[in-house]
Order: sequence, then C-alpha cells, then structure tokens
Amino acid sequence: MPALQDIGVDLHELTPDRLVHWLQARIRELLVDVKASEVWLRVTSNRAPPSEIIGILKQIYLEISMYQPDAIEAAIASIAQLPRTMPVALIDEMLHHQVEEFDHGEMAIRDYVAMGGSEVDVRGRTQSPSAFAIAAIWRNIPHKRDPFAYLGAVYLFDALTPIVTDEVRVHLAKRLGTTAGLEFIVHHATADKEHEEQIRKLIFDVATLYPEKIESIIYGFEYFAFVYPLPCWTAAMRRADRIAKAAAGTSERPAEKMALA
Repeated sequence: MPALQDIGVDLHELTPDRLVHWLQARIRELLVDVKASEVWLRVTSNRAPPSEIIGILKQIYLEISMYQPDAIEAAIASIAQLPRTMPVALIDEMLHHQVEEFDHGEMAIRDYVAMGGSEVDVRGRTQSPSAFAIAAIWRNIPHKRDPFAYLGAVYLFDALTPIVTDEVRVHLAKRLGTTAGLEFIVHHATADKEHEEQIRKLIFDVATLYPEKIESIIYGFEYFAFVYPLPCWTAAMRRADRIAKAAAGTSERPAEKMALA
C-alpha cells in the first residue's frame, strides 16, 4: 500500500473517527518538533533582544503575505472540484471558512508594516523559495484534481495555528512591550480554535460519506506538512539573520562562507 510505505498508515484501519484521531496525533507530533526548533526557541526566549524577535516575526509575516493568496485561490478551486453529490451544506461550510481566511495575507502585511517594514517592498517582492514551495503544494492539489486532499492540508493550517499563536501571544506582548504588530497572532489564537472544530467536523462528515477518499485527506495533510511550518519558519529566521548582519555591517562567519563556496 502506498500510504503505508509513504506515511506509515494502514488505510484498512482508518474509520472516519480514527482518521480524525490520526490527524490530531500528527498535530501533536508537529508541535513537539516546533517547540524543539531554533526559530521557536529564539522567538520565545527571555534573553533574545526585542529587535531580534521582531526581525524574525517580520519575515514570518512576509512569508504569510507571499503564500496566502495562492493558498486561498487553490483552496477555493479545490472546493469547486468536489463531487456534485456532496451535500451543499458541506460546500457552504468550506466556502464560508475560506471567506473568513480570505484577507489574512493583508493582516500579515499590516503587522509587517507595524513592525517597521515597508508595504511597497512587500507588494513588489519576488516570492521567496519557501513561500513558492507552499504555494506550489496548494496549487498542485486542484491541478491533480484531488480536491479531498485540500481538507487534510487545511486541517494543518487550522489545527496548528491556534495552538502556537495562543502560546506566544502573551509572551510576545510582554517582551516587545506592545501589541503593535501582533494582530495576526492575537486573532488566530482565538478565531482558529473555532475553525479547527469546523474543519475537524467537516473531515469526519466527508470521510463518512466518501470513505474511499480518506487516503486523499491523509496525503493532503502530509503534502503540506512536508513544507510547513518549520521549513517556512526556518527560512524566515535565516533571512532575518542575514538582514540583521547586513544592517550591522558584519560579514558571514567562516563556516557560512565555506558552506557557500
């Protein structure tokens, strides 16, 4: 079985209820990796200067602004490909969710600007390799005409985001001495809790109606998990470090120069 070989999942064991539990377990696994990562430890550090934390957050916001429009467009296209036999109420739920997510790239831009970034630079910027990879994953789901994979991918967005934002929002406000630039974090710490429940119920209902599509839902989650969140956040952190070094007039460390040679 490809799913067993690729992901370690035996599809014969997955009922809709077990699928939901599997997705929740994967979120917990990813959360462990996130909390052990350099980017998480630096952003949540009590020792890192506020300027360092702001620098990293700005670049994460920049990532969001670069991939979010593609993700929304691809999600809506995927929903449009779902079977016409699907109850319209489920389609309505999915589209309503995308409406509530529609402008969150703009929210990220507002926070980027609030932390000292330039809106002109954001809107005229070439998409970063990490944001391009995320956009490519999302765009390939409707391209492959496997819309059920969208549900797995969107669950990663909406289940992980409220956890990580809720854990850092109070700490960041204290460390930075302001809530300016934290709109995205504060909003998602609360709003996405409802979204997680919404998507989890949707997945259960869809998997009950179309049990043969459980595999697609699982693959959708894993496709996205391959590039998000840590590859994206790590790229943002490294870009922030390069910007800080350039601003300070420092050169790369010898080891970095050797790695680039």
